Amino acid sequence: MNYATHYLYVINFLDRVNLSYAISAGMFPDIGVPKSSADLIAGIASALFFVAYAIPQVFTTLRINKVGVRKIFGIAFTAWGIITIITGFVQNVPEIYALRFILGLAEAPFYAGVMFFMGVWFVESERGVANAFFNAAIPVAGIFGGLLSGEIFTVYHDNPGWRYLFIIEGILALISVVILWIVLTDFPSQAKWMNKDEINALESDLDIEQKNKALKIPWKKALMEPDVILLTLVYFFGVTALYGYSIWLPSIIGSFAHVNAASSSFLSDIPYIVAAIALIFILRYSDRKGDRKKLTAIIFFIAFIGLAISAFSISNVYVSFAFFTISAIGIFTFLPVFWNIPQESLTKESSAASIGLINGLGNLGGAVGPIVVGGLETVTHSFVAGVYGMALFALVAGILVLFVKHSR
Repeated sequence: MNYATHYLYVINFLDRVNLSYAISAGMFPDIGVPKSSADLIAGIASALFFVAYAIPQVFTTLRINKVGVRKIFGIAFTAWGIITIITGFVQNVPEIYALRFILGLAEAPFYAGVMFFMGVWFVESERGVANAFFNAAIPVAGIFGGLLSGEIFTVYHDNPGWRYLFIIEGILALISVVILWIVLTDFPSQAKWMNKDEINALESDLDIEQKNKALKIPWKKALMEPDVILLTLVYFFGVTALYGYSIWLPSIIGSFAHVNAASSSFLSDIPYIVAAIALIFILRYSDRKGDRKKLTAIIFFIAFIGLAISAFSISNVYVSFAFFTISAIGIFTFLPVFWNIPQESLTKESSAASIGLINGLGNLGGAVGPIVVGGLETVTHSFVAGVYGMALFALVAGILVLFVKHSR
């Protein structure tokens, strides 16, 4: 089952960041945007996804608590598959703005839904590795996306290559609907592949965990808990750095290394590969030691140091790229460690609502990051200022998480 959610998140993340490869291939000048403002317009297009993404979060996760994931995920994957395919045919900026906004609405239930789903299927001792495997989909999607886009741009060139990229990845999302419907089971009580004793043992362990959680309060009050508000801020700054990095990764590499879109797509695999390897070791360490809060802070500080040194050493492309790659360890590995905190401190219904709030409002950072990086590039004609900006966001997130009270 964890393999299924991992695969689904690979497809989900591909559809989120395929815009990054299209940007580096000149998508926005191709649809009539002047090169002088293309990066800012691209940043706004990326941001609109996250503005829409925040809208239905709390209520969709509460609904998942009642009906399970298959129906909601099936509708979501169908919608965003169609939207992504249509994106391959856009002709102007209003069309891409509208499609990215609708795509954000369509994808809203997925990530928070899976985080809640993990709390239903995995006990505390297993959840860290389960989260690690699931969130490893981000660097895996980055690796696959870099190879796919690089190959498409090599064969079809930048244009119409970026159009084929959207069409192919939209088709993959539609295929995923069949897979999730066959493979996923909403709740342990419905699992036909477990015997009655196994189901009872799992539900008993989860019930005991529920009774021992730190915050036993109704979901509406949980939303006002200081820790929930603080975690929302931490997630906001972390996601700001994450999507500032992932949306502009191929473009930053292309700018720093002076290579074309195909080459920058292939090179963008290197940070993702490093992050994927680091992620497994970090989560195993997290489950052994159990100190989620301090480890999350350390991860953010790694991102801060890597990004800051990368920007500072821009005159040496090899050193800059090396530290830019190191920063990926922090950028892409904080998610599974971070999400253990609300999963382990809140009871079931409170967890569903709080995860929705944290994910929804926190993901507004995905609107800020791309605009900040793209806007600074438009003003300064360099990505250096944007990389420093991402470093600052990671530093703030690392400091704030240390003030969370209810955490292992």
